[in-house]
Amino acid sequence: MFSYPKQTERDISNVSERKTLQQIIKEMLIVSIWIAFGALTLWGADGFGLFSSNFQTRSDSTLQVDFPLVYQIWQQKGAVFVDARSAASFRRGHIPDAVNVPINRAKQNLSILPTDKKMLLITYCGSVECPNAYQLMNILLAHGYQNVKFFSRGLRGWQALGYPLALPVKPPAFR
Repeated sequence: MFSYPKQTERDISNVSERKTLQQIIKEMLIVSIWIAFGALTLWGADGFGLFSSNFQTRSDSTLQVDFPLVYQIWQQKGAVFVDARSAASFRRGHIPDAVNVPINRAKQNLSILPTDKKMLLITYCGSVECPNAYQLMNILLAHGYQNVKFFSRGLRGWQALGYPLALPVKPPAFR
């Protein structure tokens, strides 16, 4: 029977130890990458991280409408604008003629939307950091509306360009 000399046995065991150490380092690196990815994803859940839903959806041009087209559609009354913010925020000011369907009560408020599921609906919320317009758009699409887009810049973007707002009516001042 053939046997390796003692030195060769040590060399072989060192090679297998190195591979094991390399495998451990590789596995630690993979685990670290997954932890970092998970942390970025969780951090993005509120719209601040690299992988926030808002960041991912901005590039989808088929579902998004932006300036100047959104203003032209509004002027021509070519769509129903749907505000995804809370009722209190809506009362403080909104795009004129918009309807309010707060994201947290979207399914309960579908009855205020047009029955024609092919009509263009444009959802919006407060600003580009707010994911509610995109989320509401997806809810409406899931409920059979076929022509829904979201305006990602929201009310802040609308206001920044000086477009008109429906502001709350102040009660008359008493003397």
